[in-house]
Amino acid sequence: MTNKTRKQLIDDYLQELPGPELGKEDSFWANVTPVGREFGSKDYERLVEHDHLVRTARTLSDPASLALRVFLDDERITPEGWVRVYWPNEAIDLLKTNAVAEISLDHDLGNDERGTGYDVVVWIEEAVALHGFKPPKMAVHSANSSAREKMEAGIRAIQGLL
Repeated sequence: MTNKTRKQLIDDYLQELPGPELGKEDSFWANVTPVGREFGSKDYERLVEHDHLVRTARTLSDPASLALRVFLDDERITPEGWVRVYWPNEAIDLLKTNAVAEISLDHDLGNDERGTGYDVVVWIEEAVALHGFKPPKMAVHSANSSAREKMEAGIRAIQGLL
């Protein structure tokens, strides 16, 4: 049995993968000492895991094999087997890897300036229309009925593009 943390195990795995070499700037940032934990950021560990998941998906020859189920929400309990994200940019980061098989979206995430679940629907629609993106299975679990209707209409529009 190993005493390595999950992060260390992922780092070891990523070191073994063939892939593009990091550029000078990326190499610099990869070696910067993280400061979030020292300043008491409650999101530090979650964001580190998110970054490693994105990086892992980007290095796989078949990222779809991860078949991630992504749950975008700020309050509800994450269903078992789902990857929790709190903000649209986190969901979009994972979508860009092509590793997401299913996504469930809330609309109201506690800070509209950081975005809503509808922003993810808009991103997917644009990616499908302009870049041939293959969308994952999509669902809306928002309690905001008018926003849910708008998001579901967006999902129907996406399905019409396929």
